[in-house]
Amino acid sequence: MILILVQLDLLACAKETSCTEIKTGTDSTMLKTGTDSTMLKTGTDSTMLKTGTDSTMLKTGTDSTMLKTGTDSTMLKTGTDSTMLKTGTDSTMLKTGTDSTTLQTGVQEEASDINILFIIDASYSMKEKLAGGVQKMEAAKKVLQEALSKIPQNVNLGLRVFGQSFTNIPSIDCRSSALLVPIGQGNRRAIIERIRQIMPYGLTPLEYAIKQAAQDDFSEVQGTKTLIVITDGAETCGGNPCGYVRSLPLMGIKIKIDVVGLDLKREPKARYQLNCISETSGGKYYDANSTDDLVNSISNSVSKAISGKILPSTKK
Repeated sequence: MILILVQLDLLACAKETSCTEIKTGTDSTMLKTGTDSTMLKTGTDSTMLKTGTDSTMLKTGTDSTMLKTGTDSTMLKTGTDSTMLKTGTDSTMLKTGTDSTTLQTGVQEEASDINILFIIDASYSMKEKLAGGVQKMEAAKKVLQEALSKIPQNVNLGLRVFGQSFTNIPSIDCRSSALLVPIGQGNRRAIIERIRQIMPYGLTPLEYAIKQAAQDDFSEVQGTKTLIVITDGAETCGGNPCGYVRSLPLMGIKIKIDVVGLDLKREPKARYQLNCISETSGGKYYDANSTDDLVNSISNSVSKAISGKILPSTKK
């Protein structure tokens, strides 16, 4: 009679592509293949391996561990709670103990804050004209106003100026820099209004302006930090802006600086200094010899600062 029952079990498994069962102790071990699953049951509980287009489950102790692959998720359940790793276009969850931590990736990733501070050179030489007869300062004002209208509203913006006053007293003029609009949102109109009021008067305290931006303007903000400096010359107050930028990591300050140099094709020393500033910080230097160059330079710089958002070129 026992022989007949064993033969019937073997015949059932031979006819189906479903299972193989090996019973041990007080429980059993089951191997399920094909398009279904594989189950290893041991002790008073079980271990299940599900493959193909479904999932893989490892059950241990009084709880379980599940590995789900393909287009779904991966779950590791341990103890009285679980750990889940979800990949692809969803999220990643690490659950431990009685609480959990979620890390979202893919298309649901929440980007960190993006902070951009424009620094405008208002030194006397900004009265000079670019190719085409447009004054450097007027070209910078126009391009900045156009750029602001294209920047997404969730990007934090600010405006600083340097060289905006002149007293003929170097100790005063070389500290001529001011934060006209603090970094934040909902301030586009305020930035445009302050840009329109800037007049070129003084010297070029470039190191001082960058120092104020790095240590003061960005001190209370979180996320990525980008300076976009628009200038037509090198430092004129004896400072060493590139050396200062090189020291920022030692102070725990991480800022990328892009520099737009206006009409500097005949000033190699100035271009060298400005390129050093941007390259040292991980930013980029742009030559702008015309209004179109200025438009494209600022657009490219802003586009790089905004992850995944590319501004359309306004060049005709």
